[in-house]
Amino acid sequence: MKSFQKTREIAVARSVFNRYMNEREFAEYANLSVKTLQSWRLYKRKGPRFYHFGKAVRYDIGEVDAWAAQQVCGGEPKSGVDAR
Repeated sequence: MKSFQKTREIAVARSVFNRYMNEREFAEYANLSVKTLQSWRLYKRKGPRFYHFGKAVRYDIGEVDAWAAQQVCGGEPKSGVDAR
């Protein structure tokens, strides 16, 4: 019974962390290099918000998508989209 409870607790914890990407996953998702992400984080203060879990760097998928949507430059906005 005790090991079942521990297994369940681990499964719940993993489901919470499924919304985060590590550096490699984000780099692949955004077609960027890991070095670019590291440079942005450490020197240029660019890119989406990130989180530290111990020494691990993680990016929230929802925040990455929101950040990416704000990176539009030039061109005409799609119809129905509020121009800023």
